[in-house]
Amino acid sequence: MQADYVVLGAGSAGCTAAARLSETGASVVLLEAGPTDWHPMIHIPAGIRSLIRNPLVNWNFTTEPEKGTGERRIEWPRGRVMGGSSSINGMLYVRGAPADFDGWAQMGCRGWSYDDVLPYFMKSEDYVQGGDPEVRGQGGPLKVEDYRTILPLTHRFVEAAQQAGFPFNPDLNGSTRHGVGYSQMTRRGRFRGSTAQTYLREAQREPGGRPNLRVETNAQAGKLLFEGKRCVGATFQRGGKLHEVRANREVIVSGGAINSPHILQISGIGPAAHLQSLGIPVTHDLPGVGANLIDHYVVRVVHRVHDAETVNEISRFPRVLPEILRFFFTGKGALTFGVTTSQVFCDSREGLESPDLQLLFTPGSTHPLKFGQLDEQPGMSCVVCVVKPDSRGTIMAASADPFARPAIKPNYLSTHTDELALLGGVRHVRRIFAAAALAQHSSGEIQPGPDVTSDADLLAYARRAGNTLYHPVGTCRMGEDPRAVVDSRLRVRGVEGLRVIDASVMPTLTTGNTNAPTIMIGEKGSAMIREDALA
Repeated sequence: MQADYVVLGAGSAGCTAAARLSETGASVVLLEAGPTDWHPMIHIPAGIRSLIRNPLVNWNFTTEPEKGTGERRIEWPRGRVMGGSSSINGMLYVRGAPADFDGWAQMGCRGWSYDDVLPYFMKSEDYVQGGDPEVRGQGGPLKVEDYRTILPLTHRFVEAAQQAGFPFNPDLNGSTRHGVGYSQMTRRGRFRGSTAQTYLREAQREPGGRPNLRVETNAQAGKLLFEGKRCVGATFQRGGKLHEVRANREVIVSGGAINSPHILQISGIGPAAHLQSLGIPVTHDLPGVGANLIDHYVVRVVHRVHDAETVNEISRFPRVLPEILRFFFTGKGALTFGVTTSQVFCDSREGLESPDLQLLFTPGSTHPLKFGQLDEQPGMSCVVCVVKPDSRGTIMAASADPFARPAIKPNYLSTHTDELALLGGVRHVRRIFAAAALAQHSSGEIQPGPDVTSDADLLAYARRAGNTLYHPVGTCRMGEDPRAVVDSRLRVRGVEGLRVIDASVMPTLTTGNTNAPTIMIGEKGSAMIREDALA
C-alpha cells in the first residue's frame, strides 16, 4: 500500500488533516486502530455514558498509581474508533483564550499566535447562531451550536453566578472568555458532530466520493519505517498480521497525546537511555518525546436537589421513554445533552491576564463509586478545573513491543500553584451554590461535604476523589528549543518526512476543553504541509 501522505490515527486532528490534504488531489491513506463509527450510541449525544468504558470504541487507558492521587489508577478513556475521542467525548466546543496562543508564540512557536490561529478556527466551524463575524466562522465542516434543550436548573446556575459577581458572557468563544455563559456543542443536526461525521463525511459525499482518500480501519499503527533519517512509511497490524504502508511525501502521526509519543519511542525516536534500556535501537535521540504531559485534573462540588428537574431522574426508565420519542421526532430533549450545560471562566486570584479556572455546571450528578453512572437521587454538580496547570508528567514506552501499553504518569497536583488555584475554584463554586437563584433548589452539599472547609481537608478530598477531564496534551511539544519534539511547522526534529499533528504538540494546555484546538491544529498543520509542498 502506498500514498503521497500516510496519516496514523483518525481522531480529531487526523480526520481533519487527511480530509484537507486529500482536497489537493494528493493520495492519502488514513489508518485507524479501531472500527468505523457504527455504534449507534456514538451518534446520540447522551449516549456518551455507555461508551466511557466500552472496549469496542475505547482504548481504556489507565494511569500509573501516584502519590498525588492517593495511589489510585485514574481511568483515561480515549477514542479507538473513526473520529477518535471526538466520537466519545462530551461534545463541548471551547476554543481556548487568545492569551494561550500568544503564549505559544512567545515560547518560540512561530506562526501560532492568536492572530495566526484564529483563521483556522473560523475555517473549521459553521456556528449555527452566527455570532460575531470577526471571530466566528460560517460554512466550515464542523457544525457548532448552542444547547437545544436547557433544563431550568441551568438557567438558575447562570443567574446564581451573576449574583456571585461573574458577568454574563453571551458567547464563551467570542471576543472575551471571562464570565458565565451557556455551553456550545459540535453537532450534526440532532446527532454528534465528530470529525468522522463532518470532515470525512463531507469528503465522501462529494460526487464520486474522493477516491484519492483511502481509509483503513482496524489497522493499529506499529513502528515507523526509515531509510537513514528519512521516514518512508509505517507498519500496522490487522487481523493478527503485520502490514506496511509507504509514503511518497510524508508520514503524519496523529495518534494523540498518548499514542503519538509511544509510536515515536518504539520506532527509536526519543530519550536514548530509556529506549536502550528497553532494547529499542535508537534512530534519533530526542529527549522531549513523552515528556511535558499536561492534563486537566478536576474536583466536583455536588449538591442534592429539590423542586427542580435533573438529568438523574429523566435519564431513567420510565421517564426516559418520552425523551427518546422527543429526540427522534423533534431533535430536542435529554438525549441531545452533552456533559456540561453552562460554564464560568474566571480567575483564582487577582492580577491574571487570562482566566486560570473553568467551572463546569451540570444539572445532574454522577455516582461517587460507580464510574460514569448517574446518581439515583436528584443532584447537580460543578467541576472545578485549573485550566493552566503547572504540573507535568510523562508517557513512556514500557516495552519494545509496539502494541504494548505505555506507562502514563500525569503527576497531578505536584505544584503548590495548582493546589492554590484549585482551592480558589472550590470557593468560587461554593459562593455560586450559595447565591439565591441556586440555593433555593439545594438540599445541601454532599461532595466534598459541608464539614470539609480547611485547605488541608479540601486538598485531601481532591487527591482522594479528583479525576481528569480527559485533556492530555504536550507529549510531542512544539518549539524551537533543543527539548522540543517538533518545530513550529510540526516537523519532527532530527529526521525528515515526518510530522506530528495532534494535541501532543501543544506546548501548554489551552483554557478549557481541547477538541476545538486539536481540530484547529489539524487545519493549520495540513495547511503547512500544503504550503511546504509548493515551496
